[in-house]
Amino acid sequence: MGIFERNDIAIDLGTVNTIVRNNLEEALFCEATCIALENRFNSRRILAIGDCAKKMVGRTPNEIEVINPLLNGAISDFETTKIFMNAILQKGKAGSLAPRVGISIPQNLTQVERHSLYEATMLAGAKEVLLIEDPFSASVGAGLDISTARAKMIIDAGGGLVEVSIISLNGLITSAFTKEAGDFMDYALVEYCRHNKNIGISKEMAETLKRKINVFDKNPTIYIGAKNLANGMPIECELNLEEFKGVILNSIYKIKSVIIEAIHNAPPQIAPDLIEDGATLTGGLALIPGIQDFLSKELNMQIHLSPDPLLDISKGVWQIMQNYEEYEKSL
Repeated sequence: MGIFERNDIAIDLGTVNTIVRNNLEEALFCEATCIALENRFNSRRILAIGDCAKKMVGRTPNEIEVINPLLNGAISDFETTKIFMNAILQKGKAGSLAPRVGISIPQNLTQVERHSLYEATMLAGAKEVLLIEDPFSASVGAGLDISTARAKMIIDAGGGLVEVSIISLNGLITSAFTKEAGDFMDYALVEYCRHNKNIGISKEMAETLKRKINVFDKNPTIYIGAKNLANGMPIECELNLEEFKGVILNSIYKIKSVIIEAIHNAPPQIAPDLIEDGATLTGGLALIPGIQDFLSKELNMQIHLSPDPLLDISKGVWQIMQNYEEYEKSL
């Protein structure tokens, strides 16, 4: 790419992970939505972003803070988001001209939140910012043809939100969402350990446990390091993951109810399409063992797992940016 040739940067700015690409073939950045800042002499300096910053959580001195700039897909800290976006744009930028930036956003963002994200990205050095709603970027990235009159259902199960959408003719027919997503499961596991085991575990440990629990199969016994809440001392604990299955199931039942809500709100004309084609499951929660089979059996419909659920949104943003005029009216 020439030094004066403007490039496009596609960003999946998730509550848990951020993915950046400037082509369809590979992701330039696929790490935690997290930044570590050092506060000295009334200035803030970036120490780390992504997974390196996430590893610092709970381990920093007073002058260093580790921040997740997003909460449930929305900006929780404007200044930090601006700094984070600037660092992200530097990773995706090629050439000397300011890039055009496409960002996938949840449907439920208010106009104020959308403007904040737009402004933060422009101040970070973008020439132009395109905000693309998650259902469209997830569907296109998963390989669904949303341009026809045949309805497509996409279940985007992420860390901050679970969004269920039905799309046809490049437009949204109906949708429903819940904030009881991946982060909610993590905190539920933390609270379960606190109240039932009298131990304290980190959110990161809870996330690790979540990935090991299979809601449809027998689960192993594992050993973890935790904090004994009775005396405050570190302790090695034996945990039977079978005991935690109910915590995960409670959240998956909520996902089921949101899917039913979206279908209930749709017109009857799309019923044959859903019967024949089912729905596509994408997002980080799609990787939880057993969730696809569980939803298929509970809903008595086909639930197809996307081949690359973590990368669908960033791929979709890139593809939409290359053909933006085709989607502009719907977005």
